[in-house]
Amino acid sequence: MKEKLNIAMLGHKRIPSREGGIEIVVEQLSTRMVRLGHQVTCFNRKGHHVSGSQFDGTPISEYQGVKLKSVWTLDKKGLAAMTASFSAAIQAAFGTYDVVHFHAEGPCAMLWIPKLLGKRCIATIHGACEIIGTTGKKPEIPMVLAA
Repeated sequence: MKEKLNIAMLGHKRIPSREGGIEIVVEQLSTRMVRLGHQVTCFNRKGHHVSGSQFDGTPISEYQGVKLKSVWTLDKKGLAAMTASFSAAIQAAFGTYDVVHFHAEGPCAMLWIPKLLGKRCIATIHGACEIIGTTGKKPEIPMVLAA
């Protein structure tokens, strides 16, 4: 591919971070894509760091060439992921992004927002292998879609 893309990523808590596996994947993927010449913006959640208040700090606007934007987040258990995903999807929909990359099944519930405005969207569902590891069987399609 010769075309350089402007990519938005959302669904993670924040990068740089080791709060979970998705954050590690998003950090690695986004920094590698920047090194390939693409522009990448990651929409980080605002709010409390799950590892403790000692990790709460001043948000940064760039990390290894990746643009970081903090999005509105209702910092309450059960609402943080969905509100951050909603506000990131709105910003991505109205931004100048070629591709909007959603990470995790919950945030993918907002995929329709940028799609409605003509954005190309990608969904990565992390953890489908957990179904195989837990059950010992290949998951059925409805299980994968639910994951």
